[in-house]
This record gives sequence, structure tokens and C-alpha cells, in this order.
Amino acid sequence: MVAITVLLAATAATFFLDLGSGNLGQNTPQAAFTFDYDAGSPDSLTIEHRSGDSVRAGSLYITVSGASTANGQHDFTSIDKTLGDSSEITAGSRVTFSESSLDLSDATVTLNWQSPDSDRSIQLASWEAP
Repeated sequence: MVAITVLLAATAATFFLDLGSGNLGQNTPQAAFTFDYDAGSPDSLTIEHRSGDSVRAGSLYITVSGASTANGQHDFTSIDKTLGDSSEITAGSRVTFSESSLDLSDATVTLNWQSPDSDRSIQLASWEAP
């Protein structure tokens, strides 16, 4: 009787929590990224793929929050920027993010992966201004 109860509970949890139907965990790239910040005019942030799975550039996007605009006002809305095309980002690849109107000295930048098969996304790496 206990075994049947446990089996029914596990089946219900899988169904209601959507644990069994998504492939996000199986397809999610396992990769390590580093960030190199250059405070300048304009500020720039270089993101380097250090190791792990290759990732299609079009599946990656950067979210910036808490950056200041050129006139000194904080922009508390997020800025999303897709990294582009269908090329593969592999270990050693670098992408530099730079917007002439943004001061990144108080910003938080996240690198996110969007599943090509669904609308789900996950955060692969994050950087907070020093």
C-alpha cells in the first residue's frame, strides 16, 4: 500500500511540476564563462567562453540591469541583447559588449541561454560591477 502511494505521488509530482516533459535540462549547455570589465569611454565588458559545450550564438542573450545612462540617470529596466547569428561559440571565443550610452560601473550583466525548442531560458553566467 505504501509503495502504491509513493508511486502515485511521484507520478502526480512529475505531471504537475512538469518535470518529465521538458528537455531543457538535457539540452542545456554546460559551459564556463568569464567577464573582463574595462571602464572607459564607452565602458566595455568582454565575455569569454572558457570551457565546456559549444553554444549557438543566436541562443545566447545578455541582460543588463542597473546601468547608468550617459546623462547619469539609472536605467532600472533590463536591456536584452541577442548575440546574433547561428555561429557556434566555443572555448576561447570572446564577445565584447559595449553601448556608448551606458555606464556599467553599477550594473549587473547576465548571460542567458534560450532553448531553441521552447520559450524557456536559463542563466549561464553573471557579472556584477566591482
